[in-house]
Amino acid sequence: MLGIATFIFWVFLAAFIGIAAYSIKDLGLEIGETQVSTKPNGELLFSSPIFIDNKGYSILNELKVTTVFFDESGAEISTASTAVPTISQGETATITHKATLNLTALLHKGEGYLLEDQNLAASVTTGLTLAELLPVQISTNFTYPWGAPFHNFRISQPSVGNFNATHYSVVVPVSFENHAAFDLTGNIRIQLFGNGDKLLSETQTSFNAPGQSSYANEVELQIGANSESFLNQNAYFNIYFSTSLFEYGPLVIPYA
Repeated sequence: MLGIATFIFWVFLAAFIGIAAYSIKDLGLEIGETQVSTKPNGELLFSSPIFIDNKGYSILNELKVTTVFFDESGAEISTASTAVPTISQGETATITHKATLNLTALLHKGEGYLLEDQNLAASVTTGLTLAELLPVQISTNFTYPWGAPFHNFRISQPSVGNFNATHYSVVVPVSFENHAAFDLTGNIRIQLFGNGDKLLSETQTSFNAPGQSSYANEVELQIGANSESFLNQNAYFNIYFSTSLFEYGPLVIPYA
């Protein structure tokens, strides 16, 4: 009798697991369009609506969606998870999965994220338990197109002219394209160093560059009349970026 009971138990257990597993094919899972916004602390917020339609025969428990971003070396940049305790049989649910990306941390991974468009590697893992018994996990990798906020940042050939008897003016053309999915406002600080790392002048200019727009301006520096001799092939600029979302610098650019 014990053997018969054990056999029946295993038959029912196998049937139960089979029904739970079969329910996966009737599970509707769809990810909507991701919206990108900025947070006051300088982070990018990715919000993705996820639509779940449990048409199967089993309850879904402990549904968890996890997103991980990686840099170009494969190191983890950020991770975020969204969980739903239970989705009953026949129930339709919509959740908003939110992932964040710290811009300061990303830019310190490499100057390329500031100046060059590239792809961020990411993975999405969805885990759940069917009928409170059968754990299921699905993972996928994808790339997120990263638009550089200061794409093709350039200082064109400066021009030197007389300002007065004691100073020269150096006019510096500055340009870039904001390829990011967010607007940029802030300040650019420019330091001009001459031969022997001598600080000749510095100034600061404010800018406003909406997402997917170009920016161009001319910034004027004043140097002492006796400092022009320092403007040779060894002269260079130190550029510092200060925005409401991040700060970065110095970016070193040769004078000519």
